[in-house]
Amino acid sequence: MIIEYRGKQPKIAPTAFIAPTAVLIGDVEVGPESSVWFGAVLRGDNGPIRIGARTSVQDNAVVHVSERGETIVGDDVTVGHCAVMEDCTIEPKALIGSNATLLNGCRIGEGALIAAGSVVGERSAIPARVVAAGAPATVKKALEGEAAAWIDVSSDVYVTLSRAYLEQTIGVPTPDGATSKSESRST
Repeated sequence: MIIEYRGKQPKIAPTAFIAPTAVLIGDVEVGPESSVWFGAVLRGDNGPIRIGARTSVQDNAVVHVSERGETIVGDDVTVGHCAVMEDCTIEPKALIGSNATLLNGCRIGEGALIAAGSVVGERSAIPARVVAAGAPATVKKALEGEAAAWIDVSSDVYVTLSRAYLEQTIGVPTPDGATSKSESRST
């Protein structure tokens, strides 16, 4: 569902996939080849939410922003199922595990992995190419091995999957009625 709020209409790149049960409200932009999956909520009612290119916001994730903040998610990011993010910055190629919580003002470095169920505290900074876990999340080790390999390909996996959905014209109709990748999806 695409909802205009206070004169702000979500802007969706023509090649992005928005699942039929996802909700985008207000000042939200979704970049090319990105995907917002079933039950996810991107609520830009208080401030801007920006989702970069080839980024996946998975099922039931919640992205929000406070009145003076913004949530910026870079290119090639994977946001796991049921993650909650508020007023944060996620640099490119990061992976946010399922059920992780990112609190106001935190910053996730490029290529970092936040383990499932972790809580990144307010104004915390997680460096690039590390694994952080716990509540509060702390750096556990350098990112390497299978986890590093997965981060390098995860955006491609979700781009391929979202294209399959778009080819079947599964997705949210935008105000102009578009549901496929060949039609305009931005306003």
